[in-house]
Amino acid sequence: MGRTIPDVNGGGEFNPTAFLREEGAMLKGTIVTKRDAKTGFGPKPVYTVKVLDASCRFAKDKQDVEPEKGDLVDFFAPTRLARQLAHVAAGETVTITYAGTKKVGPGKPAHVFSVEVE
Repeated sequence: MGRTIPDVNGGGEFNPTAFLREEGAMLKGTIVTKRDAKTGFGPKPVYTVKVLDASCRFAKDKQDVEPEKGDLVDFFAPTRLARQLAHVAAGETVTITYAGTKKVGPGKPAHVFSVEVE
């Protein structure tokens, strides 16, 4: 007999999404996984984190939610944050704090984050 391939990532349950590009946003947690998601701007990294502490907004199915400590949440990493998180391995605890925007050249200003690994 052949092997059966399960249908994964084809819908179903998704973790709440953290909104990190808002003033005062902070997320502390343990990195669980990283995957790429297709967007209108090409593939972008999406991280899954086990929450330890947070002061950012979360939404699931377009409704605001408040995850408990230990719950899994996802977030899209903008380009500069993705570059910083490339140095963080799964299983490490990270604190991400939004630091605002910064003009880095022509075009829109970039979102800037402070990233600390414990």
